[in-house]
Amino acid sequence: MSSELLTSLGLFVGGVVLLLLGGDLLVKGAVALAERHGVPALTIGLTLVAFGTSAPELALNVAAALGGSTALTFGNMTGSSLTNIGLVLGLAAVVRPVKVQSSLLRRELPVLLGTVVLLLTLSWLPNHLDSRRQLGLSRLDGVLLVGCFLGFLVMLLRAAKQPSKVGAALASDATEVVRREPLLSWRLAVVMVLGGLALLGLGGKLGEVGATGAAQALGLSEQLIGLTVVSIATTLPELITSLMAVRRGQSDMAMGNVVGSNIFNLLFILGTTSIIATVPLPGGGPLILMAVLGFTLVLFPLSITFDWTITRPEGLLLVALYLAFMGWQLWVGLTST
Repeated sequence: MSSELLTSLGLFVGGVVLLLLGGDLLVKGAVALAERHGVPALTIGLTLVAFGTSAPELALNVAAALGGSTALTFGNMTGSSLTNIGLVLGLAAVVRPVKVQSSLLRRELPVLLGTVVLLLTLSWLPNHLDSRRQLGLSRLDGVLLVGCFLGFLVMLLRAAKQPSKVGAALASDATEVVRREPLLSWRLAVVMVLGGLALLGLGGKLGEVGATGAAQALGLSEQLIGLTVVSIATTLPELITSLMAVRRGQSDMAMGNVVGSNIFNLLFILGTTSIIATVPLPGGGPLILMAVLGFTLVLFPLSITFDWTITRPEGLLLVALYLAFMGWQLWVGLTST
């Protein structure tokens, strides 16, 4: 193993560690500040806690966009969506069958499906990324994606004011997650938020430099590295959160975390990075987007069968589909170099 590859891997691992620490500090500090401002626990649980696990991905992809590594951004966001559904939700269901709230099936899942269809449409429409009218996401597309996310956020905040619309079990679990955190002082909460942001910024840059360096050293595309290694690493918060939720008997939180995280990733993070730097559709991009659509569509029949529960065999199916697709992508990437 060359020294260049070892250095890149060291930078990437160090960056991921800083991202995870920074994301945890940011969420805990932000939750404490929101509680100090009198924000209801349910609102905090459905927004700050749910989306906070995607903070490491936001930091890394902003750094990648600023550095011009848009293929890494595309691979990471689509890969994270696949990892959330196939690996995170699949493993959670294997540990304990995941109950699906009817409110999630009526509201968040259709929003996620609409998000994926919108992303497919925008990515395949020729735009003015350059004189060749290359396929991909322009800055205007990014503005549209972020605008859709803000609309979704307003919908969530309105639902949080009426727990009956969220679902009794999910509302109770989301509230309990927030109340389990100790109420911090103003000063400590501010320090944690600022410290978390600093760690996220540094970790995002180290992760981006390490990932692109490793891709070059291995002769692989940035898209493939983002799709596989980076997406798994940055999805660790969702995996840990979901597994802890199902072990506590809050299996409905696992589904909510996965769907909410995917909406946040595809609308807000990909939209934000597209505003910073246009994201051309890389080679193999259309197939990966179709895989994201396929995994999203699979959630609908899995959610309504077996008394609105994703069972252990269905969880194993999700994991198997994920491993098969990622293995195939790696095989194609390695054999084409």
